Amino acid sequence: MKKLLSLMVAASVLAVSSGVQAMGSKPVETVAAQPAKQAVKAKGVWIDVRSPEEFEQGHLQGALNIPADQIAERIKSISPDKNAPVNLYCRSGRRAEAALQALKQAGYTNVTNHGGYQDLLKKGIR
Repeated sequence: MKKLLSLMVAASVLAVSSGVQAMGSKPVETVAAQPAKQAVKAKGVWIDVRSPEEFEQGHLQGALNIPADQIAERIKSISPDKNAPVNLYCRSGRRAEAALQALKQAGYTNVTNHGGYQDLLKKGIR
């Protein structure tokens, strides 16, 4: 009986001392406790090169809608400075890439294809 009581006391002391060490150690920060990282929206004009119907279903705040097949004709009225940043996106990035190539051919030097609208939202860009 004494051996059993001694084992129980030893186990209790070990449990308490383990708990004290755990409480005294630095807490581990969980992902939920970390502040959400906000993606930074690139400077310059943002152009959604999807169709007007797609644009109406949702778009980035402040974005202009110029369908990819109209970008070369309409860009000068939006951004006459060919060195100013122009940011493009569409549904998947394919039309934005076609628009990027058209803008490069027109002499624009600072054009970025940001890919798809849903991907931008997932990155926190609004």
